Amino acid sequence: MGRLGSTIDWKYSLREGQDVNNRQLICQALDHIEDQLRSTLPVQALAETTGYSLYHFIRLFQAVTGMSPGEYIARRRITEAAHDIMRQKQRSLQDISLDYDFNNYETFSRAFRRILHTTPTQVRRNRMEGLLPLLHPLHEQDLHYFAVTKEISPQLAELGEVVIQGPIVTILRNSSIFSQAWHQLFNQVSSISGRMQPERYYQVGYWPDDYELSGAKFMCGCELVQPLSAPHDPNVRAGMESFFQPQSHNGIFPLQVIPPARYLKFYHRGLSKDISHTYKYFYEIWLPKSEFRLSLPFEFEYYGEQYLGPDNERSVSEIYIPLELL
Repeated sequence: MGRLGSTIDWKYSLREGQDVNNRQLICQALDHIEDQLRSTLPVQALAETTGYSLYHFIRLFQAVTGMSPGEYIARRRITEAAHDIMRQKQRSLQDISLDYDFNNYETFSRAFRRILHTTPTQVRRNRMEGLLPLLHPLHEQDLHYFAVTKEISPQLAELGEVVIQGPIVTILRNSSIFSQAWHQLFNQVSSISGRMQPERYYQVGYWPDDYELSGAKFMCGCELVQPLSAPHDPNVRAGMESFFQPQSHNGIFPLQVIPPARYLKFYHRGLSKDISHTYKYFYEIWLPKSEFRLSLPFEFEYYGEQYLGPDNERSVSEIYIPLELL
């Protein structure tokens, strides 16, 4: 039995070591792509930088990142072009397309629509329908969590209305504000009347159409026993504009209603500070390849019995994303 256990441990260590080596090799290719994002970069030339044949490189890249090298390069270029369109209002769309090695604007526009399901003009006018399926640079830590997340299948869930109460913050780049909000909630949670016992904690995020520039809003809160009337029709997108307009309350924190919806439930296993990697896998890798699309511009996390604290690597939190079939 001991010899069998040693053999299994040795084989697992060997496989894990090989996975790490593969991720490091692909990370080198990813860095090279970022360096050449505005230049012509044939996949054959990219494969040569790794020392592998084209066939083996494409298979390895697909296995590690979840997409082909050509798809990754195209999505990264279109993502950066979309950022430039939103931020550089004075530059023409054609000039931006030339920056990313597109021979003409028509080719750029077709690729833009295929990848982001909208047009450069609509992005410039801030008329997008929901979150853009952007792809930001992948790093080694992303790839590590992608491998973990792929092993846990998402589940469909139908949930009714949930009412929570807690502090609200706006996040653009400084995610340390989260810890301040949670600290504020825990210090004053005893002042929240009508809360469930034992407490049930949530973190809800909402994105306005210009979230890339103005940031997203988040509430850290605990669930209340008594449901309230929803302040909007969850089936009408125009109503969602008032979704994160929390109701006034005589308590120390505002109230927020999470509307009834169909959700896809994902899991994050590991440190709370690393949950962004799991979200990145869902929004930027899994969702664009699925038959689903976002139905409402928000998400929430629930911290149940499997959540062992923010600094416990065995912690599991639940992520709920409202989705509908394409």
